[in-house]
Amino acid sequence: MSLAGKDVIIKVSGQGVVATGLATTTTDNKTYQIADELKQVIALNTPIIVYDNGVETTEKYKVHRLTGTIEFETEKERDITIDCTYLPLAKVAEAHVASYTEAVDIHEVPVFGSEYKRRIPGLRYASGSLSSWDILDTTFTDALTNGKPVVLEVKPSAQEGKTKRLFALLESTEMSLAIDNPSEQSVSFISTDEFIRY
Repeated sequence: MSLAGKDVIIKVSGQGVVATGLATTTTDNKTYQIADELKQVIALNTPIIVYDNGVETTEKYKVHRLTGTIEFETEKERDITIDCTYLPLAKVAEAHVASYTEAVDIHEVPVFGSEYKRRIPGLRYASGSLSSWDILDTTFTDALTNGKPVVLEVKPSAQEGKTKRLFALLESTEMSLAIDNPSEQSVSFISTDEFIRY
């Protein structure tokens, strides 16, 4: 996918912020999402405590860190609040070109004595690159040299498709300059965990 024009908004995660008692919303009494959109990305490898009506829940649940959602196994009314470390997303650039690829590894699982091949999906991952004009800060360079995953959110214009959000490692960041053109920074990345479209 390539989107032309200064149409693509790139956001990058900052330092984690500890928050307590974050309110949630739900539409089905099974999946609860942090209500504050600015606090919906939960940092990797940080503890999460889920409370139901002020008491730590003993129910089983799944955590979706990129969307700030808690998914329970059963459906019932709850008053859910969350203690966690969230990652604020800051707009760092508008890209004039962005490419984004989603892929899945396919593994062969042979069945003894069968003439047919069976294949199952394996690791899902995403990769891509961004090109933006007039970069004045070191956000991307700092993320590259630190070697820590950051959250990238690529938000195209509404008519071009869904917002992409992923934990990613930066593979390279390059600056190009020309006398007759503005400066341009190119960044390539690959996901380290799940990725989502929403």
